Amino acid sequence: MAEGQAPGLRERKKERTRAQIIETAIDLFLKNGYEQTTLDEVLGAVEISRRTFFRYFESKEDLLIAWMDQLIEVARASVRARPPGEPPLVALRNAIRDTLGQLHEGNLPRFVAVQQFVSKTPAVRARQSERLGHCAEAVCEPLAARMNLDPQRDLAPRVLANCAFAIMQCAIDAWIARGATEDLLELVEEGFQALAREHERP
Repeated sequence: MAEGQAPGLRERKKERTRAQIIETAIDLFLKNGYEQTTLDEVLGAVEISRRTFFRYFESKEDLLIAWMDQLIEVARASVRARPPGEPPLVALRNAIRDTLGQLHEGNLPRFVAVQQFVSKTPAVRARQSERLGHCAEAVCEPLAARMNLDPQRDLAPRVLANCAFAIMQCAIDAWIARGATEDLLELVEEGFQALAREHERP
C-alpha cells in the first residue's frame, strides 16, 4: 500500500480482526494470568482457528508485544519529522518521547499490565528484545539521511539507534520496577542524559 493511501475494506477488516485477537487475549491474561491462559482458550474466545491466528501472529508471545509494531511505524515517522537542525541523538530522544507518549497514554493501566507480564515472562521478554532490534533497524534509514551517511555501510546510525531503543527499554524496566508511579518520559530523558554524560567524558 502506498504511503498515505487509505486502507481498503479488506485491510480494515484484517486490522479489526487483529485488534480483536490482541484485546481478547490481554483480557484473558489479566483475568487468568499469562502462563495459565492457553492459546486454544484465546482462539475459542475470538472464535478463530489456529490457521487464522498464525496469519496474524507467529506465537502467543507476540500478543503481548504487538504494540511494538505500531512503535516501529510511529518512531520511523517521528525521526523523519524532527527539525533538520536537531543533532541525531536529540532527534532520537525526541522521537522516542513522542512515540511512547502516543502509545502508552491512550490506555495507561493496560500498558502497565502488559509490561508487567513482559518483565515476569522470559519468553515474552526475549521476543520484545528481538522486536526492539527491528525498531532500531527501522529508524536507521531516516537517521542516516539526517547524518548524510549510508545506513548499510556506516556504523554510527545503527549504533545510535540501538542505544536509543536500549534506553527506552531500560526506562520502561525501571518504571515498572518502581511501580509505574513516575513519569515514564522523564525516565527516558534521564537515560539519554546518562548517555550524553558518558559520551562527554575524556
